[in-house]
Amino acid sequence: MVQSDNLEAITRLNASTADSNVNALVRAITRLRSAGWVTMFRWIPREANKLADAKAKLDASYDLSLFVVPPASLQSLIMSDISTLV
Repeated sequence: MVQSDNLEAITRLNASTADSNVNALVRAITRLRSAGWVTMFRWIPREANKLADAKAKLDASYDLSLFVVPPASLQSLIMSDISTLV
């Protein structure tokens, strides 16, 4: 499952005409999907996915890392996500 806040990209990838899209990347992804891959592309608003958005921005400043303790900049977002589950 691929989730993105880019509605235009998700719409293009889910379109029945994606295999003839003018964008080469959309066509390439469509070819991969037609090779028997089980895939789902889903739009999700950025506001509903704040932790993933912050993590993606954080990755630019770190090499591949395993965090034993989340970076301080993500801790409040993690706690916010946890509080919505209870």
